[in-house]
Amino acid sequence: MAYDLHIERAEDLPIALSEWHAAVAATVGVRLFAATAHTITNPRTGEVINIGAREGDTEVLFPDGKWHSVFRWRGHSAVFAARFDPTDTSHPVWKAAVYLATHLGAVIRGDEGEVYDFQTGEVSDA
Repeated sequence: MAYDLHIERAEDLPIALSEWHAAVAATVGVRLFAATAHTITNPRTGEVINIGAREGDTEVLFPDGKWHSVFRWRGHSAVFAARFDPTDTSHPVWKAAVYLATHLGAVIRGDEGEVYDFQTGEVSDA
């Protein structure tokens, strides 16, 4: 099972979908996912799976010029898979997450409640 990171407010104040949309619109290299379903192809079997998209799901532009679905909207926060080392602060997903969290006055929190430092990608002591 993948380990997820969450963009959420530290004070447990919900992020409104309208705030998320505004943050996405203000972030270069990030856009709302426009399709009705995410299509995933299993590289080993070739099986194609379609998963319904939610309003607020978001894509990130990677250096190769391709858009990748990254952030999944979950009610009052955004979730993304940690398929990279958060200490790689140049990674396009980390950069987008930090910008979005900063814009929203939020934190990046792991599944176990730990909070990540925006500058280093390390787990914060705070």
